[in-house]
Amino acid sequence: MQFTKLAIIAFLSGVGLAAPADAGLSKRARESIHMAHCNTYYAVDYYADDTKDNVFPGSNNECVSNTFHEGTSSSCKFGSGVTFSWFLSSNALSASQGSQVGTGNNGFHNFNCFRDDGHTLYTDGNGNKCSSTYVCFDA
Repeated sequence: MQFTKLAIIAFLSGVGLAAPADAGLSKRARESIHMAHCNTYYAVDYYADDTKDNVFPGSNNECVSNTFHEGTSSSCKFGSGVTFSWFLSSNALSASQGSQVGTGNNGFHNFNCFRDDGHTLYTDGNGNKCSSTYVCFDA
């Protein structure tokens, strides 16, 4: 009862009872999977931290696909042994940048997939520029 009275008084007077702004918690990096067109092939690239999506993620975090199969379900197995399965809507390629165009799952959790801006992720060892067509973020 006493706490309730204090909470009401604090609310009405504008005094906060919440924890301090810096409670010692750090923000977790955002996990992502980029579906990239690399001139002669398609790559599905996993990044534990999406802010580092400007480099080749390593062979354990990439799988190669013939296409992204818009309008149907597809999957790809990474060198790490993890399989990423996705569904992209039939109009995914023509969707506007930032629009949600599908979903995915890597066996650990779900992802929401969006039409990306086509930025270059990296250039492979054969000179193929890999540009992000879709990006999936952990949901």
